[in-house]
Amino acid sequence: MIGIRVPASTSNLGAGFDCLGLALDLWMHVRVVDGVGEPVYSGTVNGMDRRAEILMSVVGDALESKNHLEIHSEIPIAKGLGSSAAAAVAGFALRQLLHKQSLDRDAVYESAVDLEGHPDNAGAATYGGFVLAAPRPARLAFNRNLGVALAVPNVPIDTKAARQILPHDLPRDVTIRQASRAAALVLGLMNAEGDLIAYGMDDQIAVPLRKKLISGYDEAVAAGKEAGAYGVTISGSGSAVVAITPVEEVDAVAEAMAVGFGKAGNPAEPMTPEVTERGVAVME
Repeated sequence: MIGIRVPASTSNLGAGFDCLGLALDLWMHVRVVDGVGEPVYSGTVNGMDRRAEILMSVVGDALESKNHLEIHSEIPIAKGLGSSAAAAVAGFALRQLLHKQSLDRDAVYESAVDLEGHPDNAGAATYGGFVLAAPRPARLAFNRNLGVALAVPNVPIDTKAARQILPHDLPRDVTIRQASRAAALVLGLMNAEGDLIAYGMDDQIAVPLRKKLISGYDEAVAAGKEAGAYGVTISGSGSAVVAITPVEEVDAVAEAMAVGFGKAGNPAEPMTPEVTERGVAVME
């Protein structure tokens, strides 16, 4: 039996738009099992249609007709937590194994980016930890005094729609401020410097437009900061929001953000996954 597991990811983290990703301890598990049949989906992918599913389209004819896949996921779908990147990474990794190759993470990453177009999520899903999507994906050190708190609304967001509302051109002053914030964000996350994290998570490009798609966003952000978060922003393209907090405050912040959403009529689930240093891996 062959098996692959891939973590969820939160990306952008504010000014690190399309560049920074964090792998989270929420997983997609894929197993090749004996027997002819359709894929079996469970967890958050329960009811998935294989015709519209990234993983199956990638694996394709590499899967022998005498076998089928069992796919279980803990990753919320279309909520900005890297579900599609995880599926792409799982698919390309599984193709390698089915072709009797050893796992080549660099090749998996490049293929997932070519297919999916999200190097921040693909980097975190492939390599784990805190990743900068540079020409060579770079692993950074996420400070262990920090924690990640999420509030995940029931209502998803279409990633394509969230991208279509972004501006094509930016004023020079906005570009300069964004570069400064991105650099501050990396330093803040590595050194647990709350003021730099707060500055760096205050995105100047995507969030001002995308937050209009998320009912209760401002209420959730205010509640999270009041509960002790250094910064709060949209996770990926949403609808989840992510906060970076002192590690001892993650539960309070996640709950406060969920309550903020609820008061605005947008019920949300609080989640506090740890950052995982493991990316895509072969299951024993």
